Amino acid sequence: TPSACASSARPLHGNMDRHSETMDRSLSYIPMMGEMHQMNPFANQSAAMEPSGLRRVCMKAVGFLLFPIRLGLSLLNILIVLLLAKLATMGLPDADFDPLTGAPLAAWRRALVAPLGILARYQLLLLGFWRIRVKGKCASKSEAPIIVANHMSGLVEGMYYIMYGKLAERSFVSNPVLGPIMKATASICVDRSDPCSREIAKKALIRRGSDMGFPQTVVFPEGTCTNGTAVVQFKLGAFTPGVPVQPVCFRYPNRFYDTSFTFPLTPGSYLKGLLLQPANAMEVEYLPVYRPSEAERHTPALYAMNVQQVIAKALGVPTTKHAAEDVALCIAAKQMRMPLEAGLVIWQALSEGLTGLRVKEAMVVLENFRSLDKEGTGRIDFDAFADTIRRNAYRTRSIDFRSPEDEKDVRENERVLTNEELRGIFDLLDTSGDGYINFQEYLCGVAVLNGRGDEEKAASLKWMFDSLACGQSYFTKEQLAILLERAMPGLGSEVLDRFCTEADLDGDGQVSREEFIAFATKHREDLGLTAERLLCGVPLSMERKGAAAV
Repeated sequence: TPSACASSARPLHGNMDRHSETMDRSLSYIPMMGEMHQMNPFANQSAAMEPSGLRRVCMKAVGFLLFPIRLGLSLLNILIVLLLAKLATMGLPDADFDPLTGAPLAAWRRALVAPLGILARYQLLLLGFWRIRVKGKCASKSEAPIIVANHMSGLVEGMYYIMYGKLAERSFVSNPVLGPIMKATASICVDRSDPCSREIAKKALIRRGSDMGFPQTVVFPEGTCTNGTAVVQFKLGAFTPGVPVQPVCFRYPNRFYDTSFTFPLTPGSYLKGLLLQPANAMEVEYLPVYRPSEAERHTPALYAMNVQQVIAKALGVPTTKHAAEDVALCIAAKQMRMPLEAGLVIWQALSEGLTGLRVKEAMVVLENFRSLDKEGTGRIDFDAFADTIRRNAYRTRSIDFRSPEDEKDVRENERVLTNEELRGIFDLLDTSGDGYINFQEYLCGVAVLNGRGDEEKAASLKWMFDSLACGQSYFTKEQLAILLERAMPGLGSEVLDRFCTEADLDGDGQVSREEFIAFATKHREDLGLTAERLLCGVPLSMERKGAAAV
């Protein structure tokens, strides 16, 4: 929202040495999150640990004695499951699997599906889950049409709830293993790229809840697997119908092996890791049915937040505003040869404070950030930031920009930002004040500068003023003329004088922040005093070149 981006703090007065003193942090228009810690709920906690000597001996023994047997029996078991699922859905048209119009399976088809529960438990046994401790009791469908649970292992939890319908992404239907099972168990598959997907999911969940021919539906509202150190932001799908839900907690109290399907594990390495464990432990706790209040029924976000807190309290872990979108950015960061953690931005906290921010736009900003982060460390210091931006603006390799003489030569082209201006931009982006810009800080800054709507654009102009005013509370007419020339090269001196006089509303020879914002807003179309023009060389685009607006 605009209020999260715009600051009401007074502007700086007087000059200051930006090399020795950073800008007042209250001037930053970047939303400040209370979760700027190093928690990473998407990293496997045992993947980077070197097993002890005794542990290695044990794994080798399992690999030699049990692994071949487990693998062979697993393959046979999966073939039987697929055969039954295929037979149960054989001859059914695609329309029968439509989430809004599809009918429940006939009795003889359900009879073919019934053994899947036993086969799934047998598969868990092959994976080392000898005993699964269950606390509490699963509510009936009439009490709670929807079950919601934390999500650590899509494979294990999916098998545990194989006889229940799932709310899942439509792309899973094309998976040769998962597709037949999801069809046979009446899962609700929606296309998240479809703007109507939330409404479709809502109607489907309400319909399934009232039709006793369908099984209960299980939803993992986190939308991605975590390592269990926190309960991340819930998606709203399970809560939009406003019906009672039963919260469920999954725990994996394994001492030496993290059973979560998280980075850097692949499906193959994850399955291999489970098969190599002598035994794996899992606990399932059914919590009391949560019946929404009137306010929660009308506000799914409130309902989701409260259930998230209930599950987190039962697990004894915090809630966090990390979301599934963080995973997508982490994968992209890794592909760009940056640390995995570079992509962690606490997505929900950002999207609450920045109007209209989307993952596709964040991906473009991540690419721009990587162009500044030459070393691929996931953070940028001032020297690297300034050097890259000067080169972007000047487009030459023949100048050592750190040389004072060459700095003077470069300033002959007024489109190049001064060192003091660059320091002002850097200080506003560096909200933590540690002398580095990470991707979260950079994304916030770029999103603010690309603000949508009149109030967001005003916040962007305030941001630009404070970064370019060099510690002053005003622009001189000469400084404003340089900015205008930077935005619109080729303006004649008479035109520049006329604009400068127009901007100076009180005629005191200076252009205050308020006067600059009023002037820039009035001439938004003809002069185009945008961040991309005024902050020349700073990669601020949120769209790929040639792409339509996202």
